Amino acid sequence: MEYSETAKFLRRQSQSTDTDGGDTDSDSGFDTDTPIDQATLQRQLADKITNYASVDEIRMLLVAGAKASTPVVRGLSPLHYACFINYFAAAKLLLVRGAKADAVDDIGCSPLHLCAEHGHFRMMKLLLQYIDEVRQYEKVVKPEKGTRYPIRETVEEPLCLAIKNGHYECARLLLEHGADPNAIYFEGPQICMVSPLDTSFIKLLLEFGADPNVFDRKGLTPIMKACRMKNRGIDAIEILIEHGADINLQAEARADNRTALHYAVLSGNHELVRYLIKNGAELNMPEDYGKPSVLDIAVLKDDPALLQIIIDAGASPHAVHTHIGTPLHLACCSLLDNQYDIIKRLMDAGSDCNMQKTFEDGAALKSPMVEYFRSRDKIDPVIVSLFTAYGGRIIMKSPLQDSRGQLRNIMRLAVNKQQPEIVETMLSLAEEHDLAAIERISFPEDLKKAVIERAKSPPSLQNLVRLYLRRTLKPFTPDRLVAFGLPRDVTAHLLGWIN
Repeated sequence: MEYSETAKFLRRQSQSTDTDGGDTDSDSGFDTDTPIDQATLQRQLADKITNYASVDEIRMLLVAGAKASTPVVRGLSPLHYACFINYFAAAKLLLVRGAKADAVDDIGCSPLHLCAEHGHFRMMKLLLQYIDEVRQYEKVVKPEKGTRYPIRETVEEPLCLAIKNGHYECARLLLEHGADPNAIYFEGPQICMVSPLDTSFIKLLLEFGADPNVFDRKGLTPIMKACRMKNRGIDAIEILIEHGADINLQAEARADNRTALHYAVLSGNHELVRYLIKNGAELNMPEDYGKPSVLDIAVLKDDPALLQIIIDAGASPHAVHTHIGTPLHLACCSLLDNQYDIIKRLMDAGSDCNMQKTFEDGAALKSPMVEYFRSRDKIDPVIVSLFTAYGGRIIMKSPLQDSRGQLRNIMRLAVNKQQPEIVETMLSLAEEHDLAAIERISFPEDLKKAVIERAKSPPSLQNLVRLYLRRTLKPFTPDRLVAFGLPRDVTAHLLGWIN
């Protein structure tokens, strides 16, 4: 347990007093025949309290001239000492003799702070009999210029100390006597400083009026912070929702305007994701969102089962929120262990590997299939077969002319000479040849000659039918083609499978 600076100082004072041997006089601790200055009297009073001297001894010192409300050192009053060691009888005597219950030391720490920090519940009840209402001890809370979070000049509020140290009854008592559940600190409002696992304190603050839709300094709401705890945060989320928390609130710009569902997906916890969706979490972001969507994050998590949960709940596989493109673009560009499974699930959900888009600034988004070839040197033939089985088109143009253009990708594969079977598969499905571009490109001469011959030669009727069906049958999927009951070899040919 960490104590405040005041508590540390009082502990050192107590240990020092024990070492010094306590009283200078066996009865009263001072010489009644010798005049003593006020500072010495106050020091002796503090020592008597620290050593648990009897109430009668403390009363004698007060009669002799010690003051119940005069500071001893660093602004610490005798009441501070009594509250620190939880000496109830001494504190009661001091209050009767005029001690100020809400007096603060040089750094703004009151007796109430000490009781809250250490969980001295009975002592707190006594102090509150002498305080009309628990005030906020930070007199002027001035946020930094351009922010809403203050740099506090004094210690934390008693409520914050009680919560931080796990003293539930003390926290409730403070709230019942007017403590502010929405006090703001450097790291954010009070509720944002409570761990999502401390559900009793979260519920307590909400019952006394804490706002569940506030942001901490990092731009996150309490629900978002709870989502980081995976399924352990569900209890806190349930409490927050019951008290009016907006499950679809977006984080601040510094946190990429994510929602709670973003953080649930980032946690990778299926139970938590299902819980948020069940309770109304939005899966699709506005068109002008401009950040990765929930489905984008699910793709990057490389978890096919998690991705399927998001898809089945209604996430759009066509949405484009960034210049990266759709979730399928992201899956094709990323290095994923489960890339095949993820790409297949997205295309089963309706993603188009031939998708084209031009942004308002004139930038053209290349198709997911083109991006797959551009993003790696080693091509997976199984994924190529997946693209062709879902209608992937091999347009023999430069990507500058057509965002689906595969001419440069074929050239790169041909030059490497490491995967000739993939080159052959692509050339067998090639269409819309741009002869001028083929002439200009740096193909090996033998390959360039073969490509030009294919481009100039009339396609066979078989290939014409294949290309026609692949272009016109929408959606073009293996399941739909198999449903026609065609011979196996014909089905494989239409799907673009050589082997």
